Amino acid sequence: MSKQGWITGHARASGGSRHYKLWAPSSCKDNTASPLLMFLHGCTHGPEDLAEISHMNAVADANRFLVVYPEQSLLANFLKCWNWFDPKHQSRDQGEPSILAAIVEQVCSEHKVDPDRVYAAGVSAGGAMAVIAAVAYPDLFSGVAVAAACEFKAATSFTSAIGVMKHGGPDPIQQGELAFDAMQAGLARKSRRRMPLFVLQGTADDRVSAVNAEQLISQWSITNASLAARAGETGFALTENTVTGQVPGGYTYHKHAYRDQTGALLMEKWLVDGLGHAWSGSPKAQKYGDPKGPDAAAGIWRFFTETHSQ
Repeated sequence: MSKQGWITGHARASGGSRHYKLWAPSSCKDNTASPLLMFLHGCTHGPEDLAEISHMNAVADANRFLVVYPEQSLLANFLKCWNWFDPKHQSRDQGEPSILAAIVEQVCSEHKVDPDRVYAAGVSAGGAMAVIAAVAYPDLFSGVAVAAACEFKAATSFTSAIGVMKHGGPDPIQQGELAFDAMQAGLARKSRRRMPLFVLQGTADDRVSAVNAEQLISQWSITNASLAARAGETGFALTENTVTGQVPGGYTYHKHAYRDQTGALLMEKWLVDGLGHAWSGSPKAQKYGDPKGPDAAAGIWRFFTETHSQ
C-alpha cells in the first residue's frame, strides 16, 4: 500500500459529488487485494467522528481492510444527515446512491481492492442509506451492516421519516419485494444469491425504535428468499438461534443468528438492553458512543468474514 493512514479524496457522479476520507492500514500490502468497508456517519457527524466512536480503524488495522468514510455536505442536508427518506436519493444512478457508488469505484481504481469483499455499513441515517446503497448496487456490495437503521425505502419524506423512526415503516414483506425489484439492474451485471445483513439496535434508543430492527430482518428475509429463487435454489428457509450475554460491568445483549437450510449464516441481529442512540462498544463514553455495549465494530467484521463468498 503506497499511502497509509488517512487519505482525503473527492468523487463525482450524476447525482453530485462528495468528499471522503479513506483509512489505509499499514497492514494492507501492495501485492494483496484488501477488503473495503464503506462506512456512513449519522446526522451532525463526519468521518473522524465515526472513526472515533466506532474504533473501526483499529479493527481494520488488525484485520487488514480499508475503510472509506464518505462525508455528507451541509449544503445537501443542514444536519449532515444522508437523505435516505427522499425519493431522489433512493435509487441506482441518481442522488446520493450514485455518489456513494462513485466513491467506492474511485477507491477501487486507486487501491488494490478485492471486488468480492466490498461492504456497506452505517449508523442511524447512515445505516438507512447503507441499506439503500446495497439494494441499488448489489454488483458493488457483498453485505450490509447497520446500527439504529430502517428497512429499504421506509420513508418518502422528512415528515414520514420521523414517524418511521418512532413506529416503524411499511409492511416489510412489501418492502422486501420492492428491494428485490430494485436490485435487478445490478444483478444483471453481477449475479448474487445472498445479501448478508447485520443489524444492531439498542432497546433504550429514543430516536429509532427497535421495531425497525425487526422490520429490517423481515424485509431482508424476503429479499434474500427472492435472490435464492432467482439463482434457482429450492427449499430456501431460515432458522433462528439466540444467545444471551453480558458485557462485564455493562449491558446484557441478545445475539440472534439466522442461518439458511445449509447452516450458513445469512443475517444477524444484536439487541442491546439499555443501549440508547449510540454506537455499541465505543472505546470511551461520549455523546454517540457507549462502551457498556458489546463491540459492534469487531462483531461486524467477524460477521462479514463468516459470510464471505455466500
